[in-house]
Amino acid sequence: MVYIPKSTFVVDVQLINTTTDITVKSGDLLQPELKGQDTLYLPTFAFLIRHRASGRSVLFDCGSRKDWKNLPPAIVPSVATSGVHIEKSVDEILLEGGQDLNELTSIIWSHWHWDHIGDASRFPKTTELVVGPNFKENFMPGYPTKEDALLLDSDFEGRNVREIKFSDDLQIGGFPAHDFFGDGSLYLLDAPGHAVGHIASLARTTVNTFVLLGGDSCHFPGVFRPSAHLTLPSTIPSTVRMDARFPRPCPSSCFTSIHPVQDQASSTPFYNLPQAKGGWYADPPRAQERVTSLSELDGDENILVLIAHDMAMLEIKELFPRHNINAWKEKGWKERFAWSFLNELPNDAGKARREFEDAERLDIKSPDNEDWRSR
Repeated sequence: MVYIPKSTFVVDVQLINTTTDITVKSGDLLQPELKGQDTLYLPTFAFLIRHRASGRSVLFDCGSRKDWKNLPPAIVPSVATSGVHIEKSVDEILLEGGQDLNELTSIIWSHWHWDHIGDASRFPKTTELVVGPNFKENFMPGYPTKEDALLLDSDFEGRNVREIKFSDDLQIGGFPAHDFFGDGSLYLLDAPGHAVGHIASLARTTVNTFVLLGGDSCHFPGVFRPSAHLTLPSTIPSTVRMDARFPRPCPSSCFTSIHPVQDQASSTPFYNLPQAKGGWYADPPRAQERVTSLSELDGDENILVLIAHDMAMLEIKELFPRHNINAWKEKGWKERFAWSFLNELPNDAGKARREFEDAERLDIKSPDNEDWRSR
């Protein structure tokens, strides 16, 4: 069990589907490549976190701004070459749900990438922006002050930008940690590798249970599952909603048969992160180290790990504004959603989910569909 300092203070965590949906080539984010899984479908989630003791509310990640063509010129081409569909900006979603933006004390960016930062200019200047280590020296000032900047001046103008400083004095599961509210209810975790200043968050949802918001520590659960800390059961639990192409009950051999490491298929992740320079990970070896730490936390029965683009969250109906996800353990979500990603894997014939009608239940659009590619 992972050591986490005891506390009786908790936060309420609400799940927000930001409606930022992306398709990318699997090889950009996963290695080795498994025949049949050529494309990753990435919904994008944010989290509204309310500190019960003080009533303070913070937003962890924001999805993309709807008008992405107004991003800095240095960024627009990379968005244009992705399959991307954005229905609403997160500020619209919050307002429609009855959230007063003036009540948000902080926006926490897991990192600087366009699909996580939204449009900060649409939030009150009284809302601080919280970022990870080395952010300011790498990304401020923004465009147009700096012509080749990756962010906009308008993200920062008139706003306090607070850069978190981590130390080794407090560590949780191998991550240097920062006690955000000072009472053990919400920790920020130093999780570099994918991007400069990348951070994750650990929210205490009851006295003894937590949700780990992993940001882009990785983009697919098969990068940290299964593991020695959370092994693949011989039969997939009946609570996992498996696609119709798989038998019921579903033996794990449906998936271990395609695992790249046959003699450790039940205790080794299906994928690693790509290690080539110039890819989606700024520091691939460090990112892989953080994924290893993530696996340890994932093995704790009292911690639910949610990465920003996990398709399993599409099955969660308890969304903002009416619900929070604090009762995840009571509802059995860890067992139910931990293995949902197996549906995305190809079968032993090399055919992946998108070739089956099962994908339609999740409203997955083809990357070749112009509705998906809103360029």
